[in-house]
Amino acid sequence: MVFDKLKDGLQAAITTLRKAVVVDKKTVREYIKEIQKTLLSADVNVELVFKLSKNIEERGFLEKPPGVLDKSENLIKITYEELVGLLGRGEKLPIQEGERILLVGTQGSGKTTTAAKLANYLKKKGFNSRLICADTFRPAAYEQLKQLSDEIHIPFYGSPGEKDALKIIGEGFEKFRGKGLTIIDSEGRHSLDDELMRDINRIYTEVKPEKTLLVLDSTIGQRAGEQAAAFKKACNVDGVILTKLDGSAKGGGALSACATTGAPVYFMGVGEHADDFEEFDPERFVSRLIGFGDLQGLLEKAKEVEFDEESAERLVSGKFTLEDLYQQIEQMKKMGSLSKLMEMLPFGSKIPRDMMDLQEEKLQTFRIIMDSMTEEEMQNPELIKRSRVERIAHGSGKKTEEVRELLNHYKKMKKMMKSFGDERKLKKLMKRFGGVGI
Repeated sequence: MVFDKLKDGLQAAITTLRKAVVVDKKTVREYIKEIQKTLLSADVNVELVFKLSKNIEERGFLEKPPGVLDKSENLIKITYEELVGLLGRGEKLPIQEGERILLVGTQGSGKTTTAAKLANYLKKKGFNSRLICADTFRPAAYEQLKQLSDEIHIPFYGSPGEKDALKIIGEGFEKFRGKGLTIIDSEGRHSLDDELMRDINRIYTEVKPEKTLLVLDSTIGQRAGEQAAAFKKACNVDGVILTKLDGSAKGGGALSACATTGAPVYFMGVGEHADDFEEFDPERFVSRLIGFGDLQGLLEKAKEVEFDEESAERLVSGKFTLEDLYQQIEQMKKMGSLSKLMEMLPFGSKIPRDMMDLQEEKLQTFRIIMDSMTEEEMQNPELIKRSRVERIAHGSGKKTEEVRELLNHYKKMKKMMKSFGDERKLKKLMKRFGGVGI
């Protein structure tokens, strides 16, 4: 999950605050102390942390709770607003068909993988993405990008024996003949050396890309600001893509450093797969951090998959069968990992860890087991007792323990989804906080 430690720390502080019988000065200060501790552990700059906590404290004491909010809810709302302010403006990068996007960054930042992710993301948005590998410094870059482009079915050009990056780019342009949107993976180095900056400046000057995006490893924390400033000087960087945000302890530092240096973060990589890539929206990002989810993001992902609406309604209501679960597993597989989807729901942190950590291999096992069930068993899982468990295990080639694990997962899923209640209640609660996450 994105920013596990930061997310868990913020939500723990908020949960404690909401449970407080009286919200007095002592309660507020203890709450702010926990917020400070959490942000500092996420490598956010000390001065920024104390500035933010001071703002929360002053506003919490001075501002009268608006509308129907009580003191604790107002304090949470203030925290949300201050965190959004800390992470900078939520801007969308304007991109048009036919443009050339140059990706720059140091070696190890995840630049090559990001090139494929960006191409895949823009393809889903309706662009005709193209990829060029111009990283002549790292030998494995060509094979890596070629393999990734094959997986996501995007046209690719590279020349593994060629050492002149500009020649490769020119040949790539010639091959694509100006069709589509071209993403160029440039060469990197292990550090910000003069040679890298000269090479990047040479490519930038000759190619004249419409967009130049800096790929930054979020695990470098506050040093992200230093890299952003250096690359901006060499090639007039338009914005940043932050990678490795799936569990980075220093992610808060990288985000805040970019905001401080005026380098807007447009995209973020949140996992290893091609689909683990999102536009960065501070409001929705903070909403997920503090536990209010991202219903808008979930709806956007759902649009990419044709859902069986009746099955989906039964799933949300908790009145669903194993057959419904089977269909949802198939559809959620197309949308991404279960943990990332659940993270978009309000109060997602209350979902049992064993359900969040279900791997693709386990879901595949569940599908095989369900293929060995009768239609009656799929519609009425309660009928499955010991003798049926043994028959299903034998028929699927799986262990009886795995069949029982599936049934336990089904029961937990049913109970969990039922606990969410009516979707209107969730939206009503979130609207009390000004539409957070919607």
